[in-house]
Amino acid sequence: MVIKNLIGALGALRAGKRVVVDLMDYWHCNKPYVVFNSLDFYILRRARCVIAWSKAIAGFMRRYLGRRCVAYLPFGVNLALADPLKVGNIFFERFPELSSYVIVGYSGGGEPYHGIDTLMYAFSLLERRRRDVFLVVQTWGGSDRILMLIKRLGLKRVAVLPPAPVFNDPLRLSFLRASSVLVNTASKVPGIYLAERTTTYWYMSAGRPIVAEATPGVRGVLKHGLSALFVPLGDVKSLAKAIEEVIDDSSFARRLGDNARRLAEEEYNWGGKLGRRARVLFSSLFE
Repeated sequence: MVIKNLIGALGALRAGKRVVVDLMDYWHCNKPYVVFNSLDFYILRRARCVIAWSKAIAGFMRRYLGRRCVAYLPFGVNLALADPLKVGNIFFERFPELSSYVIVGYSGGGEPYHGIDTLMYAFSLLERRRRDVFLVVQTWGGSDRILMLIKRLGLKRVAVLPPAPVFNDPLRLSFLRASSVLVNTASKVPGIYLAERTTTYWYMSAGRPIVAEATPGVRGVLKHGLSALFVPLGDVKSLAKAIEEVIDDSSFARRLGDNARRLAEEEYNWGGKLGRRARVLFSSLFE
């Protein structure tokens, strides 16, 4: 398998090796366009298989690669290594002053192409209408820009957590579980618009209700009204309204969260069905 390295893939092909290309690192999520040059096409068309991490990206690649092997293998989660339901109340022990609030949670990228700005503007509407909400944001990039946006919008009830040092950081897992609603933002940048982002699966594993901006990537995993509540992409007012709807309807919120968790356990857990799918895929590629 060749990841990231075009020259390595070309060298492997020239040496007569069987190459599997993993689009996870072949695809740059911050580019506002999709371009494959002649070398990309040469390698992708000659690879034994191309692995895509979302149904939308798999469909996109099948369109351009014709009958070549394109396999869908999502990120998923490994609940044996990182399960938000198995951590304690670390978040509220660390931040006891937040225990009386309804937590609106976001964990993901902090750049504009991750869609977080839409959430910030939506929360500014929520904060004006009600005093019980508190936005908690944890990102791995763009924190300084987010702090400037908070200041510009005059937001008062917002906390920005530092990035998690490891993927299964107990504080991060506890934060996801402590949130009353988790918001999955997006943008039209192809690497975000078409992706089933890792954030989606982390949210699902927490068993909390998800409000998501509707994109082809998100629709490949979640279902509107069943495992998430969808809103139009970039619609600030609709996002604020949907968050409030979930907060105010506890039975609906619980149903969304339970369904998302069940889906993570049954379909997207590396310790279960997803791991078996991967083993079957690679066995077929290298038999």
